[in-house]
Amino acid sequence: MKVVLVHPPIEDFYITNIRRQPLGLLYIASALKEKGHEVMLLNCHLAKKKEMPIPDEFDYLKKFMLQSDPYLKFPFKSYSHWGLSWEEISLRIKNIEADLWFISSLFTTYYEEVDRIIELIKKHHKNSIIAVGGNHATLHAQYYLNAQSVDFIIRGEGEISSIELLEKIQKGGTLDDIPGVIYTKNPQNINSLSQSPDINQIAYPARELLAPRDFIAYKKKLISLITSRGCPNRCNFCTGKIIWGNKYRTTNIDYAMKEIDQCLKYYKADIINFEDDNLFANQERAKSLLNEIIKLKKTIQKNFELTAMNGISIENINEEILPLMQEAGFKELNISLVTKSSSIQSENNRPFDSQKFKNIASAAQNLGFNVRGYFIMGLPEQTKEEIRETIDFLKSLKISFFPSVYYNVFSPESQWKVQRSSAFYNEGKDFTREDLIKFFNICYKNKNE
Repeated sequence: MKVVLVHPPIEDFYITNIRRQPLGLLYIASALKEKGHEVMLLNCHLAKKKEMPIPDEFDYLKKFMLQSDPYLKFPFKSYSHWGLSWEEISLRIKNIEADLWFISSLFTTYYEEVDRIIELIKKHHKNSIIAVGGNHATLHAQYYLNAQSVDFIIRGEGEISSIELLEKIQKGGTLDDIPGVIYTKNPQNINSLSQSPDINQIAYPARELLAPRDFIAYKKKLISLITSRGCPNRCNFCTGKIIWGNKYRTTNIDYAMKEIDQCLKYYKADIINFEDDNLFANQERAKSLLNEIIKLKKTIQKNFELTAMNGISIENINEEILPLMQEAGFKELNISLVTKSSSIQSENNRPFDSQKFKNIASAAQNLGFNVRGYFIMGLPEQTKEEIRETIDFLKSLKISFFPSVYYNVFSPESQWKVQRSSAFYNEGKDFTREDLIKFFNICYKNKNE
């Protein structure tokens, strides 16, 4: 069968450049290709952008856009469409014939972009079979069954369920026994997750489907990969368990190293970016992986760089691992405090405290790392004073630090579009939207009020 995997464009005030390599779709592509299916990737998410009018849903932000006070001014310049134009996407879909279209719906806030892809497929191919997967589809499967009338939703990891789904479509048979596959005739299966593959046996992502432009970031060739799925921690605000469930699995070191070697030799990577939710959850595995990377660097004599832009959880990082990270090729350390408040840390099941954060940040700085700290402001439990204390604490460490504004993907459909960090939507009992914008600007201007 011919399958087209679609990575939609996004529309927002800003994007993260490294998100153009859809690893989930590329893993599914490899799994399907191994079974003899013809696979194509329609990657609509590009670095190019086109400014567009700000949607009506964000009208409440316009008064901040007109502010002259730099601390009260909305911090983003424009709202843009990032990727192929809708005209180009429509033309490409029209010219593609496929047995099944598989669309990635990762982020709740970009659900309308997914909806538009669905509409274009139905417009040009009335009898097409459409499946949707990803975080948002897993969380809101009923929406795609009812509002969008797609044929199938795959909840959770897609490799095994995609293979079984195509086999049943091709050869016939009941679909009810495929874990995680939801369709209109079995909505009672709405809470099941797909079967998790053995991640030491699956094929590496089908990066050959990417265009050369998809590898470029920071004027270098960057390749993202993961060496684990899930996280052993249970932070309340994290939605990772939507896809991975409560499981945490790691690849063995040999499997990971073969993929790294492939990325370096075949794809000529300058930067290897680890997208794991928790890369160094185990100290012994961390040391083993880093030591093998150091050996590889000496063997191939290539001075490639390592990053973990998704962030590194530091509960199991110590002063023994940091030098190994540096020798392996890490120059930057992205770490998230979330909040300085010990009570909010406890309420959210955070695996380390502020003192641990300070110790690791200081040790990394002493080694010459560029330390980038992150925190969340606007958490329901926070007060203005707590946000201020967190900012002051991060300032005292003399590191670069950046706020993420809290949003809630469990909100009702009417709020899906505004539940994004750039929208400053959720106000609290003790803070207003104006407070959040002011704190955000303080962080980026790195000065006191």
